[in-house]
Amino acid sequence: MSVDTGDSENCIFCKIIRGEAEASFLYRGDTVSAFLDTNPLYEGHALIVPNKHFRDIHDIPEFELSEVMKVTKIISKMMAVNLKADGVNVMHSTGRPAGQTIFHFHVHLLPRKYGDDDSFQKWWFSRTHRTTREDLDLLAVKIVGRNI
Repeated sequence: MSVDTGDSENCIFCKIIRGEAEASFLYRGDTVSAFLDTNPLYEGHALIVPNKHFRDIHDIPEFELSEVMKVTKIISKMMAVNLKADGVNVMHSTGRPAGQTIFHFHVHLLPRKYGDDDSFQKWWFSRTHRTTREDLDLLAVKIVGRNI
C-alpha cells in the first residue's frame, strides 16, 4: 500500500481538487470538496476534504474543520433521501497507527442500511472493493441529483 507523505504537490486529494486527477464529485465549494471513494465499503462511500492541504486533525484550522463537518451533514442528508440510507458512519483517522494512509485531512462518510455487512476492519486494510469511474459518476449524480 502506498503512503502519501503529506506534501501537497504529490497529494492525491490535492491533485483531485486541482483537476489533475479524476473524481466523482458530490460537492465543490470554495473551502471544501466531496467525492466518492474509489474503494467503497458501501455504495455511496464518500470522502469530504478541505480544498487546502492540511495533514490531519491536529493541523486543520477550526474554520476549515467546521466547513468539512457542514458539508458532511449536507451529503449525509442527501444520502438519506436519495440512497435511502438508514444511517451513516462518519469516520476519520489521524496518524499511521490509526490507519491514516493519505496525509490530507479527510472524513469518510458511509451510508448504511439495515442488513449491511459490518466488516470495517477487513475492508479498511484490504481495499479490494474497486469500482469503475463510470459507475461512480452515475452514483454521484444519483446522490446529488445533478452533475457537479
